[in-house]
Order: sequence, then structure tokens, then C-alpha cells
Amino acid sequence: MEEKFLNPVRKLELSNQDSVFKNNEKETQSKNRLSNGVKLTNTVYSLLAFFPESDPIKNKAKDKALSIMEGLTLFARSQISKEKQDIQSQILEDIAVLLNYFKVAKSQGWISNTNYLIVSNEYEKIEKDIALSASFQQKQKIAPEGIQTPIESRPPKVSRRQNKILKFLEGNETAQVMDLQKVLPNITKRTIRRDLDELLESGRIVRMGEFNQVFYKINR
Repeated sequence: MEEKFLNPVRKLELSNQDSVFKNNEKETQSKNRLSNGVKLTNTVYSLLAFFPESDPIKNKAKDKALSIMEGLTLFARSQISKEKQDIQSQILEDIAVLLNYFKVAKSQGWISNTNYLIVSNEYEKIEKDIALSASFQQKQKIAPEGIQTPIESRPPKVSRRQNKILKFLEGNETAQVMDLQKVLPNITKRTIRRDLDELLESGRIVRMGEFNQVFYKINR
């Protein structure tokens, strides 16, 4: 069966970049994100038609695509900061796994490199959108006239992936990104590096070396 080219999902453009941080734009941004999530899920389903029916990846990829769409719905409706962070973490994890499924499909020749890049780029846009929304909510925590609301002194809670990273470092002293992929096999290097950056910012770990010889360890 000859694979037909699928047009990319186009993201609605904001008329003003600064309006992202305005209250009256937040609802519109959420609707756009959900609309794009539905369109992208339909695109994923179209591509999955080229997967062999007997291969388990096909159904697993469907489940992940639906999980991402459901997560976007919950993310848009949630008004609780902690809940939003958990949903965001789950969406990012699901996207990483789904894109790994599509990497396998591309290597097997089930989909073209072009269509893989289309799907990958559109999910990256969703990642950026929810990160921007989370950043907006953090800004809302700042009280008027530059007076910040009290912040607890305890360190921010880490995600499940970050907990796995910390446990691995506690048992192995130091590690590189490729070492951490052994305990996070379905997570991309980019996502692992983002988790490491957050752990660095919170002071839980330290980085040593440079270029290809970068190691991480627990900050004692």
C-alpha cells in the first residue's frame, strides 16, 4: 500500500506574542492547544493505518495518542498548580514514548521520514505550549506591585522520572545521560537533560566536566 503524504497540523498563531501573559488570552490559548491536540491525534491515527495490524506497537501508539489528548484536556481545565505540574509531566512522558514508537515505525519503513518529522515537530510545539502555560501560572503567583507571596523553604517536589534519576545517582556516584537511559529506556535524551537541568537548578545534583565528558552526581 503506497503511503500518501499527510499535510502538517498547523498551529494557530497568536496575534501578539506579549498577549500570552494576559488573562484574557489564556482561555483562547487553551482552546487552541486542545484543537491542535485533536487534529494531531487524527493525523497520528491516519499514520497508524500504515502499521501492521499484528504489531503491538500499533495499539500502544493509539493508547499514547489518546492519553496525550486526554492530558491536554485535563491540563486546560485544571486551576491547581501542583495538579497542573503532574499532568504536564505525564503529557511529556507520553509524548516521548509515542515518538519512540514512531522512530521504530520509520526504521521499519512503515512511515516516511517526512511524516515522522511532521508529527515530531507538532508534538514539540505542544510541549512548548504547555511549558509556556505553566510559566504563565508561575507569574500569576507573584503579588501586585512586585511583592511576592510567601514561599515555603522546602525544595520543590520532584517528578517520578527525577526520583529515578536521583536513586540511580545515589547508587552509582556519577552518571552520564546515556547511563540514565538504562533506567529510563522510553525517555528521550532531550527529556532526561531537561530533568537534569531542573535538578541542577534545585541544587539536588551537580554537573562536572564538559562536552562529551559531562557527568552528574548528588550534591552532598
